[in-house]
Amino acid sequence: MTPEERFARIEQALERMTALQEKHQATMYGLQESNQKMLGSLTESIGKLTESTTAFAEEARAYAADSRARMARLEANLDALIRAITTEHKNGKNK
Repeated sequence: MTPEERFARIEQALERMTALQEKHQATMYGLQESNQKMLGSLTESIGKLTESTTAFAEEARAYAADSRARMARLEANLDALIRAITTEHKNGKNK
């Protein structure tokens, strides 16, 4: 093999290597753009999920507070009913 043939072979190998590196670089650039879009979408989804979770927690707190108030009224009404029945029973009205 002559020196010119060796240089030609080396040049061809370098050209193939350069073409592969350019293709690899283009692929990596595409992946980077895709990852950035997905990250943006994920960030947006997490924001919406956080808002939904916060709204749900606030609704749950309000429901629990309303539930406690209803339970207190129910207990008071039940106590009043028991007192009324006990009073009637003591007065002999049910005998």
